[in-house]
Amino acid sequence: MLTAESLVSKVVVFVVEKTVGKLVALPFDKKRKACRALTKLYCCVQCLDDITEDFLRSLDDFRESGNAFAVVNSLNNHSYEIELATNMFVDLGHELYGGLEIIDPALAQCCHALYISKGDFLSFMSNSIHWDRSTSPAKIVVKVPQGSMESVDMESMYQQTADALRSGEKHYWPSSAFDDFREDFQDISIGWESEEAAAQLHEMVLRQNAALKEAKERLRNLIKDSFSIEEVLFQTDSHPYR
Repeated sequence: MLTAESLVSKVVVFVVEKTVGKLVALPFDKKRKACRALTKLYCCVQCLDDITEDFLRSLDDFRESGNAFAVVNSLNNHSYEIELATNMFVDLGHELYGGLEIIDPALAQCCHALYISKGDFLSFMSNSIHWDRSTSPAKIVVKVPQGSMESVDMESMYQQTADALRSGEKHYWPSSAFDDFREDFQDISIGWESEEAAAQLHEMVLRQNAALKEAKERLRNLIKDSFSIEEVLFQTDSHPYR
């Protein structure tokens, strides 16, 4: 997920915007279940942000040998942690859907598109960094977005889904670039002397991480303003789909 943080940010901000004002009227038991899903989403975002900061800091340890050397080593050293952070989002899928469905069924359907599109985008991203040893010297390969998913109009998706649900459809598939995520991500190879590619990846990670931090803060404020400490920390038997 290191290279998909802007997409994570987009979805998180959309969740916050569509959730504001809808939590107050929820029954107590439903509110606790929604709280659990949003709190776990925040934990996933926090973990991804922490790992990205570690990745960026570690670049300085290798900087004297050039940008490419620094990026290749940092990607290699943090690839497992990045995979674990991505899998946290994968594991959250059903619970996040259950929590968002309590808040707003149309919102739940839109966000769940990342899990049930033509394949599973988050599982796809869990292997976003790997080594290509078919060449000598070997190169590290990273999945990098081309921008189609980042430009998806989620408000339009939401309105179409809300209209369909109001008309009686039980499950509506909001079609978008989320469906064709494999076409949006390309494999970029970075070798020990690929200075330009390494610099571009570094710049992209910095930009995306700034967006992730903003989204994380907005989600934190939503949780802080909407739930008590008891609802956040003491959530016994509050699983969204029990």
